[in-house]
Amino acid sequence: MRSQEVSMNPRFFSLAFFSLFLLSLTGPSFAADPKSGWQGEWEQTVKAAEKEGKLSVYLSTSDDLEKILKVFQQKFPKIGVLPVSGGLQVAVRILSERRAERYIPDVVVTGPGTPYYVLYQGKALDPIHAAFILPEVLDGSKWWEGKHHYVDEEGKYVFVFNGPISQGRIYYNTRLVKPAEFKSYQNLLNPKWKGKILSIDTRLPGAARLGLREFYHMPELGPKFLRRLFTEMEITFTRDSRQAADWLSVGKFPLCLFCGDARYAKDQGLPVDELRTSHWPEAPTISPGGNSTMVLLNRAPHPNASKVFINWFLSREGQTVFQQLMNRPDTIFDSMRTDIPKDPIPPENRRRPGVKYVMMATAERADHAPVEKLLREILKQ
Repeated sequence: MRSQEVSMNPRFFSLAFFSLFLLSLTGPSFAADPKSGWQGEWEQTVKAAEKEGKLSVYLSTSDDLEKILKVFQQKFPKIGVLPVSGGLQVAVRILSERRAERYIPDVVVTGPGTPYYVLYQGKALDPIHAAFILPEVLDGSKWWEGKHHYVDEEGKYVFVFNGPISQGRIYYNTRLVKPAEFKSYQNLLNPKWKGKILSIDTRLPGAARLGLREFYHMPELGPKFLRRLFTEMEITFTRDSRQAADWLSVGKFPLCLFCGDARYAKDQGLPVDELRTSHWPEAPTISPGGNSTMVLLNRAPHPNASKVFINWFLSREGQTVFQQLMNRPDTIFDSMRTDIPKDPIPPENRRRPGVKYVMMATAERADHAPVEKLLREILKQ
């Protein structure tokens, strides 16, 4: 039969063998499946998140962060976002809920201290790095210093995404002080200013404590400088930030340390401003404050929605939106991503290549105990 003749043809066997060989090359071991790898994981995660349908984000302060959450919800309309802001009590609230076996938030966005000292040390977190899916988020080279930054020693839990340069937190009355008189922090020790410096009480939580830690950890300043500043200059302390701004603006004191409310006085046209310290010889600091870190709660009720939000927020798109919406004339937010436009940030406030900065958002430098101990010793003198 003819069919038998074809099947016995040696040429047929050669073609058949070659065809089988090609099929073996394009089989599962060699094929490039467009849905495999991170793309497939991402699509599956988004679908699972849409099925969950919810995301709970706790914020220390709402500010413009809720606007960012709205952008996220427009991007992923099937994931409803519930923002809850609670100031410094966010972490306390979370632990209280957990003691009652209530696991409500998925993600927390706040400053570096609270998530580290309360949530991380309270064993309430999952490693956030494990939630990274998008290559542009996983790639540390896209971030400042070519790496991800964490507050915790393990480098897994408290992720730092915002890293503005501190301007030194030194405010002055523009009618009484010439900025050209100050070219270094050492100029604060000029006898001319003895008895004329006001300071927010650095024993209170907040910007004053952070400012004091900055002085403590600057290698050119440190404990020696602090001892001279607080013993030689007869500094007046106040716990009322509004009063401090008022006293500065009317000239009762020409200089004020850590008086953040002076920014609002400036906005009202009063004669106050902040000294620009980023070009002084002392090593400038990167000082992430509120709305600078992100953590992932363990036993999160919406694990897939959490992953979607974390990856979007830390992506180029998410961090670009973050910078655009958060920056205001009185507050600088500078994403740790280096591959996004920095247009919203004034040139003098941008991190500069080649400059050695002191990163304050680390476990060691976030610890106020050594500074507090030094301050107690100084103030007893």
